[in-house]
Amino acid sequence: MKTSLTKVIIIVSILCTSVSLAGLPKVIGNFEDSNDGWMVHPDAPDGTTAHFVKENATLGDYSLKVIVPTGWQKAITKDFTDDANTLADITRAKQLKMDITLKAKEWSVSTGWVKAVECIVLQSDMGAWQQIDPTDGETGWDGQADKTVTVTFDIPVQGPPDLTHATFIIVTNYDGVEKAGPFYFDNIRLVGGEPNKPAEAAKPAEPAKTAEPNKPAEQKKSK
Repeated sequence: MKTSLTKVIIIVSILCTSVSLAGLPKVIGNFEDSNDGWMVHPDAPDGTTAHFVKENATLGDYSLKVIVPTGWQKAITKDFTDDANTLADITRAKQLKMDITLKAKEWSVSTGWVKAVECIVLQSDMGAWQQIDPTDGETGWDGQADKTVTVTFDIPVQGPPDLTHATFIIVTNYDGVEKAGPFYFDNIRLVGGEPNKPAEAAKPAEPAKTAEPNKPAEQKKSK
């Protein structure tokens, strides 16, 4: 009886784990026939555009073509506040990954420089400005040849409990170019695995034990 109960507990545990991670990996930017909820950030400069296009896709047939007329800018954003399932996935996710394509014929970099992406910003219950720099993927580009790169961002701890609101912002950056071209974003996805956990606080060192005082030698009893 005890063995059967143990098996049941193990099966239930496995099922619960599978359900908890069932939404990951999750694509939050696919751009097949729509902008998939991503839009130009309200603080982006005039002339910033974002449209899905049937070119330079890494997932499906479409990507999001983003044009930003000046350097460091909050370019595009997506709010997940009304999407409880994705909020739960963000809480559990370990990383966000995205594919970016740059076309040499559409830029004239000259002596300037371009980054495929500068950083992302996560706004949530855990902070209004959580700037996250890339942890993997070569973002620098000299404009000499076409470039497609997958860039990875480690998501800081977001719970539990699950978030009640979350917004991602993608920041672009370049400088000194003769002609700025578009960025093509695709396959923006949340990646699962073990969620990031806050580092455990170091345990305080135990106080040193006081050595016992030397006991006086016992006197021999006289006979």
